[in-house]
Amino acid sequence: MSERTGKSRTLQALWLAVANLSSLSVTLVLQAILCRYMTTSEYGTYSQVLYVYNTLLVVFSLGLPKAYSYYLARVSPEEGRDVVCKLNVLFLALASVFSCFLLWEAAPIARWLGNALLAEPLRLFAAAPLLLMPVMGVENILIVYGKSHLVAVYVAVSRLFMIACVVLPVVVFGAGVSGAVVGFVLSSSVSCLIGLKLSFIPFRNVSRVKARLTVVELFRFSMPVFASGMYGFVIGSSSQFFVSRYLGVEDFALFSNGYRELPLAGMVIGAVAGVLLPEFSRMSAAGADSSQFVRLWKAAVVKSSSVIYPLSVFCCVFAPEIICLLYGDGYREAAGLFRIVTVINLARIMPYAPVLFALGQGKAFARAHFATAVLIVGLDLWCVMAFPSLRAIAVIATACTLCCLFMLMMTTARLLRTSLAGLMPWRMLLIILLASAAACAAARLTVALTGMTHHLAVVSVGFAVCLLLYVPLSLRAGIRYVQLFGPVLSLIRPNRT
Repeated sequence: MSERTGKSRTLQALWLAVANLSSLSVTLVLQAILCRYMTTSEYGTYSQVLYVYNTLLVVFSLGLPKAYSYYLARVSPEEGRDVVCKLNVLFLALASVFSCFLLWEAAPIARWLGNALLAEPLRLFAAAPLLLMPVMGVENILIVYGKSHLVAVYVAVSRLFMIACVVLPVVVFGAGVSGAVVGFVLSSSVSCLIGLKLSFIPFRNVSRVKARLTVVELFRFSMPVFASGMYGFVIGSSSQFFVSRYLGVEDFALFSNGYRELPLAGMVIGAVAGVLLPEFSRMSAAGADSSQFVRLWKAAVVKSSSVIYPLSVFCCVFAPEIICLLYGDGYREAAGLFRIVTVINLARIMPYAPVLFALGQGKAFARAHFATAVLIVGLDLWCVMAFPSLRAIAVIATACTLCCLFMLMMTTARLLRTSLAGLMPWRMLLIILLASAAACAAARLTVALTGMTHHLAVVSVGFAVCLLLYVPLSLRAGIRYVQLFGPVLSLIRPNRT
């Protein structure tokens, strides 16, 4: 595996990370503003609208978005153009069904979630799938053809429009939930127009050639993805559903803001997954042996954990101040939920889907999620009946997710013909974790001794102290960030000749 290839992958991941950071920033800004200009009940209702959309999207997309990365990496650009056209038509048809479902079933969904005020916003939101689903593959298309920098531009522009369209009706006109939802739909129309344009940039001056890929083959690939997505939907939405139905809309708002995996960790994992799926697909088609997969896997694990671990530990230590800074003092109780879910980030340092789907083992991925889905639904139901508690539901969700990740780790080790000891760079992971914990503990002590109480001051000073301590600790422990992220640094500061 050449150094140039590794550099290209790292740069692609960098642009994806920038795109994800833009999306994360907009999400945090929107949440921070809406939490302050809406009542808890209104914000909870808006969160439920997005919750319904994101969960039903898994059902109506049928696992097809991953087909872009898998198949475009295996065909010529001429055939790739035909593949994109076929998938766009499929998504438009699925989006039409999705929109009609939201229109007709808004009232039953509202009753099911225990919030009568939810029906009207859902009907207003019904146009969003028609605008967003046809461009679901734009990011994957650009990644496959090495144009990840356009992904960053696309995400930044579309999210800026989202801020303007969602915030203005709420802040300026006091339009509440309905205004925010209508603004979201308007911003979706901008995303649709830009996304359709970008989808075909890689195919400029390329004649369309009919691909041998049929719709039947697309669905044959997507069905395991769809199945695992459905089980993942149950895993991700089960806790929110039981909180909404049995604990109320205000507790749902707390849970929605608090029980949220570290967004920056998701940003890193998303970037790694976006780059690795087409890469693993190419390697699988070329007949690469398991040692090559393991080598690439370990390199990606070290890079992702070197970013995720320090951030996860810091957020766990300073959770109350971070939550209050973002959402206000009314959401302080959510800090405990945030600490619980942060534990997942210590295990979710590698996306398992790319290697499993590239090796044609989508069913194994789906089986692990099925077992986890059954477990979490049963435990959540028992919890709300026996001892309804937000923290208990958070602990159940975290434990079940960790169980799923362990099963996927075992499956990956077996497929790559290695052991758990050989699959992960355990020693390096432990070093990064200990260095992070030591730096964050010292930063927390420093802040406590100064007597600071202002949330922004505590977070800022704590982060600065943590960084000043972590850098020398990581160097002494042998963590070489310059070597890990050399391609990124060379992009930021190119060599002068």
